[in-house]
Amino acid sequence: MTTNIEAQYDVIVVGAGPAGSVAARIAAENGLKTLMIEKRQEIGAPVRCAEAVGGEVTKQYIEPDERWINAHIDFYDIVNTRNDRVRVPPTEHTWVVDRKVFDLELAHCAMRVGAKVMTSTAATGLVKEDGRVVGVEIRHIGRVQRVGAKLVIAADGTESQVARWAGLKTVPPMSDYYSGAQYLLGGLKGKFEPNVCEYHVGASIAPGGYVWVFPKGDDLANVGLVMSADRSAEISPRDYLDRFAAQHYPDSSVMSVVVGGIPATGALKRMVTDGLMVVGDAAHQADPLTAGGINLGMFGADMAMTTGVKAIRGGDVSAKALQPYETLWAERFGKQHAALLQIRKMLTGMSEDVFNGLIRTAASLPLDTMTPGQVLMALFKSHPRMLLEAGTLIKTGLILK
Repeated sequence: MTTNIEAQYDVIVVGAGPAGSVAARIAAENGLKTLMIEKRQEIGAPVRCAEAVGGEVTKQYIEPDERWINAHIDFYDIVNTRNDRVRVPPTEHTWVVDRKVFDLELAHCAMRVGAKVMTSTAATGLVKEDGRVVGVEIRHIGRVQRVGAKLVIAADGTESQVARWAGLKTVPPMSDYYSGAQYLLGGLKGKFEPNVCEYHVGASIAPGGYVWVFPKGDDLANVGLVMSADRSAEISPRDYLDRFAAQHYPDSSVMSVVVGGIPATGALKRMVTDGLMVVGDAAHQADPLTAGGINLGMFGADMAMTTGVKAIRGGDVSAKALQPYETLWAERFGKQHAALLQIRKMLTGMSEDVFNGLIRTAASLPLDTMTPGQVLMALFKSHPRMLLEAGTLIKTGLILK
């Protein structure tokens, strides 16, 4: 038994990413004895995303600080393989952040209000009684101990073991899983606009996915690629990324490399069981279209703890008592994410020529004076075959809002 970890907590959070840290902070703020563990030696590393967050959402959970804001984004460019581009503003001001500093500060926020944070500490199993989760088996500096908890929060990322140990279904079809790679490229001064994030789309550069270029200053950028996992058997995401980088940034330096995958399905149907809740990437709370998940994970953690704190105080952490969390998520994001999933499937089913035509048409429209519905109807008029593929979404009104 270690001297640093006590035998019993109200809440144990497994994983110290943004979702885990928000969950731990809210639990501690509400007077709950909270432990957050992270298996890696360092919070925020390795980075496994493009690092973009919505400013207005993020400010709800952490005070903005230029120490972790690498770029302020005013526009997104959607680019086809012929280099036609559509420029659109983000729905809110966007930051590209330094995840190492950002994640560490989020964890620090949890620590400042009373949560205990332990790195190099891995969950090796769940402790159960009569089928209920009542704690976590932990390995810390080579020692293993069982630690009790009234509530366990699984925030251990896309490959969440904790959710699987709890019996929750977490593995999506390969077609709904993005496989990807990202480089931090240096030596790019003058080769991109430092206030613009780019998405490059086309089956020849990223089958079933896209390439992103997200600025990290005036000469650094995250350049990454995701593609449908079921299309990566012959040519890997990194091979596609190498081709893109060689074509667009032939003299760049590779400052870091990350590879991995993420589900793009929308949230798990079941995110709770007796004594346990799942949040963030572990709950597949990423945008089904772009796979962006930092803000959504923080939202999910907030919703989970809104329910979880009440459940602990009421002395009932059964799945039934925790289920309102799932309802909160469904009411806020259910229809929206179902529509985004269908849009992704519609787009990935298009030929490259059709998509190139759509971007070319959109680039000719006065987008700043049109509503999303007007833009879509103009595209449908120019590309009537889209009507067949978008029929279900139009009937529900989801893509005309």
